Amino acid sequence: MSKHFVIAFVLTVCSASYAQQAQKVNINVKSRTPSGTIDTKIYGQLFEHIYFSADGGLWGEMIAERSFEPEQYPGISPREGFFDGWYADDSEILHSPTLFEQPIPLTSVETDQYVLTADVKWRAYKLARHMWSGGYADMRVEFKNISDGLKYRFRLHDPQYEPANPRNPQPVAKEATFAIEKQSVTERQGRDGKPMKVNTWEVVASTPVKPGQIDKAEAWHNLFIAVSGKQVSVKWDEQTVLTYNGLEGNAKKNDIVLGVNYTEAQYKNIQVSSLDRFLVYMTGLPEVVVNPAVAPQWKSFGKAEFSMEKGNAVNMAYSQRIKAGAETAGVTQGPFSIKKGEKYVGSIWAKGDGAAELSIAFTANGQNKAVQVLGKPGAEWKKYEFVLDAGEYTGDAELAIGAKGGTLQVDQVSMMPKTGIDLGGFRPDIYKAVKELGPTNMRWPGGGYAAQYSWKWGVGPQEARVRWPHYMWMNYDQNSFGTDEFIQLCRQINSEPVMVVRIGFDRPASEHAEILQEACDWVAYCNEPATGKWGSKRAANGHPEPYNIKYWEIDNEMWEFGLDNYEAAVREFSTAMRKVDPGIKIIVCGGFDDNDKAMINRSGTYFDYISLHHYENPNGYANGPTKLAEQYKKYADIIAKSPNPKIKLYISEWNLSSIDWRTGLFAGGFLNVCESQPVVEMGAAALFIRRTDAPAWNNAFINFDYKGLFVAPNYLVTKLWHDNFSKNRLAFTGETGDLNISTTLSENSQKVIVKIVNPTDKPYELTVTGDWKKLTGAGYEYLAPGSLTAANSMEAPNAVAVKKQNVVPVGAKVTITLAPLSAGVLNLTK
Repeated sequence: MSKHFVIAFVLTVCSASYAQQAQKVNINVKSRTPSGTIDTKIYGQLFEHIYFSADGGLWGEMIAERSFEPEQYPGISPREGFFDGWYADDSEILHSPTLFEQPIPLTSVETDQYVLTADVKWRAYKLARHMWSGGYADMRVEFKNISDGLKYRFRLHDPQYEPANPRNPQPVAKEATFAIEKQSVTERQGRDGKPMKVNTWEVVASTPVKPGQIDKAEAWHNLFIAVSGKQVSVKWDEQTVLTYNGLEGNAKKNDIVLGVNYTEAQYKNIQVSSLDRFLVYMTGLPEVVVNPAVAPQWKSFGKAEFSMEKGNAVNMAYSQRIKAGAETAGVTQGPFSIKKGEKYVGSIWAKGDGAAELSIAFTANGQNKAVQVLGKPGAEWKKYEFVLDAGEYTGDAELAIGAKGGTLQVDQVSMMPKTGIDLGGFRPDIYKAVKELGPTNMRWPGGGYAAQYSWKWGVGPQEARVRWPHYMWMNYDQNSFGTDEFIQLCRQINSEPVMVVRIGFDRPASEHAEILQEACDWVAYCNEPATGKWGSKRAANGHPEPYNIKYWEIDNEMWEFGLDNYEAAVREFSTAMRKVDPGIKIIVCGGFDDNDKAMINRSGTYFDYISLHHYENPNGYANGPTKLAEQYKKYADIIAKSPNPKIKLYISEWNLSSIDWRTGLFAGGFLNVCESQPVVEMGAAALFIRRTDAPAWNNAFINFDYKGLFVAPNYLVTKLWHDNFSKNRLAFTGETGDLNISTTLSENSQKVIVKIVNPTDKPYELTVTGDWKKLTGAGYEYLAPGSLTAANSMEAPNAVAVKKQNVVPVGAKVTITLAPLSAGVLNLTK
């Protein structure tokens, strides 16, 4: 027997075995009359300013921290990539985080005889539910170590701001209290039923807060904590409120740490000293928020004196000062990926003593790859424009701002590649990936990001825009990408803008009127004629014609705010915004579990869409879409019986919590559900764009670093589905087994499109028949990487990729074998 015959025989046997194992199913498609219409807006994306998706990502600005400002807590690492943390303002006041608990170290003392004093004011706020909170709305000071990392703390807590949390085992106080608490470790049962160790705090001394000691006026109060061996004494506004004589532990070092949770606290005049005040261990601001000599995001090179200078800056409060000698010295940022033949266009503001020479350059391995001398700045600020030509160089480089022979101050640096400027200001490779995906709508400026965003930060001349004062999702947003840039992007890629306004759910009542007016002003800026107050400002910014933005969502994920509070806000904001433009469509947040029905029935006439979110766990790639189909049917029934039966669903955040092939299987199944459910009219996947070094939420469609990008399986499947979209829904009958199938008729009625997901580990043999006489052609595009954990990466960007397969119809039917764990589109030509 020849070797070739043996191979042929083996292949034949294997093919036969494969076919025998395949489960046979069939469908019969009714193609003559569509059963309904699918809205293309289900193929949208959530474009949120997190993980550098916009600023530092799609938007082409290359410079981070272009205005040389200090950062919040430069010495404290972000927790899980999301943290709006501690910072010192221009008045040397320390500000706490807005939402999440994060301690900040003050100092450590090697004694048990010391005093902490500080002036404090705080604002706790009430939220109906605490989905992510691990503690109470309070402020606390950890002041003495016991052992094994355990401590004592002083705590001020008002329980009116914190309903009982069933997930938190700690007891809830019934009245506002000052307390001394002792930390310990206990064991309890976790959600998985296994024992787990948790930190708890035992109250060892407490006293009720008297009227006026804390108040809603947010007045300054003086805190005094004195520790002497086993005794601690606490004064509030010079009145003794607590003493405790049973402190344990003889640690050689005591760490003093501030902490807050669901509280906005401010601190000034902080000092830690000996009991007699003779020795001062710490005064002023904690070291972690003290400004460094060189602005964050930049680093120094050469021999020079560096300092961050406050006052008389071009943008915000600070500029970078460089005093250099005869050799060039300065600050650098990077690395940047420089490409042969590219020109990098930018500007920098500078002033100096008239002797210092200002230069800007790309440097790599100690050598200049491109350099431009800009002159010798004088005493007044001046804008210098530059163009760095990469020439023949390709590779990593730093941008170097140099000073030589004198003193310079620099501020407000900006740089973009010329190819990005030609695209309207967008990074070319990410823009290409976005445009090829073709999101039909984009929800902006995000989800949680939108809840604290003010649109007025991001309009007007670029050099006049100041960065967002909150550190969020790993980034200070430079606000270089704002309303006008977003709408420009949407227009360029033919995507429908969806704007999300904030209602200020976590802000004091005194700010409510301003926040409501801000939402109305945003509608006016976008939609009113150029003759109006805000329309004229839009025109002055270079956009005289109204944008006519149709879709407006009222905040994001309002579960913590509570349904009653949110529903009142919906009525108020919807009414006010529609007075500005009666033609807008209002979207509201759902997700209040069974209470969504009540909101639809009570307030459904105030909105047009209800927004739902769903993030499937990694192993829900197969049954997740099935469960969602049932959920959407229930909503359809509720809406049909409501005062506003025209309400539609907007699945404004959806994805599977993974980056591997499971995201592709889920995306195909989910989109099939959306195509089959008439109540679903809009969709937006999340996460859309993510820098690869982000510490969490690793499920993005487009993933990038400073050099390049790769797209994930959810991108590939969504693009394949969208490329084969038709609005004409078709009904079919038959047995499909575990397959997830959607059928549509092409716009010209010549093709039947069958979208198929096989989420099982076995092959299927699918036969498709219909009410046609004959099929003249067929083709199948699919993804089947063979493993649930197959994934693309920067190193292997095509590990998961689309393949093509020719399919030969037999008369009026076609039979195709579907690989295990596959997703594909079968096109049948009638």
